[in-house]
Amino acid sequence: MITKEAINNFLREVFTLRTVWIDCGGGKWVVRKKMHPVLRCITFFILLTAGGLVYLNLFRENAPEKINNLSQPKNNIITVAKLPTKDELKSTLDAINKTPETPEMINVPPEEILGYSFNDDDYSIYINKSDYKLSLFKGHELVKTYPIAVGKNPGDKKRVGDNRTPVGDFHVVSIENASGWSHDFRDGKGKIKGAYGPWFIRLDAKGWKGIGIHGTHAPDSLGSNATEGCIRLNNDDIKELKQYAYRNMPVIIREK
Repeated sequence: MITKEAINNFLREVFTLRTVWIDCGGGKWVVRKKMHPVLRCITFFILLTAGGLVYLNLFRENAPEKINNLSQPKNNIITVAKLPTKDELKSTLDAINKTPETPEMINVPPEEILGYSFNDDDYSIYINKSDYKLSLFKGHELVKTYPIAVGKNPGDKKRVGDNRTPVGDFHVVSIENASGWSHDFRDGKGKIKGAYGPWFIRLDAKGWKGIGIHGTHAPDSLGSNATEGCIRLNNDDIKELKQYAYRNMPVIIREK
């Protein structure tokens, strides 16, 4: 019969390090501390179990990546392309059959120009504020397009000083030499000489005074909303445009 005292003695023996003398030869002895064989087995089992758990956790974390790597086609695997759907085929055919835009189509004059009864030698101006472009037409034929700047604020002009370029059908009332003119933009820089460039093409703009097409001292402003209401061109462009301008020349200004 196993007694409590026998069990205690056995446990004390298992968990007590044994002193072992090892003969190294030549009269030299070395002392070693060794665990009981049972305790060594238990320790080995615990370490083996812990290592297995660590390995399983690492494998579980990397499993999706490994699965994805396995699912990737190798160079020697032939993949079958996905067949296009009916809608995709229709879109492709529509794109192929679509007539490409030609320069002639791009240069088709707007309806406002087409609505005028021009002689072939009559010139007119069409201004698109949204695109910052001034187009010169001869009859219904586009001659040239110039970059411009327009009023700081969008929309049709409603009152004096609202910094808007008026929208409508106008005409030229005069062509004036502006090379000696100056203007104070109220930006703290005082009067700027040459603010209007070499020429000022004045418009009869629904009674609004001071609205015209002119040059500029700030060519970097072209392509933006920058003026107090006038249409601003590069100085070389206003010189060229002036050669075609004449009194009562139609000038059409649109927002879009």
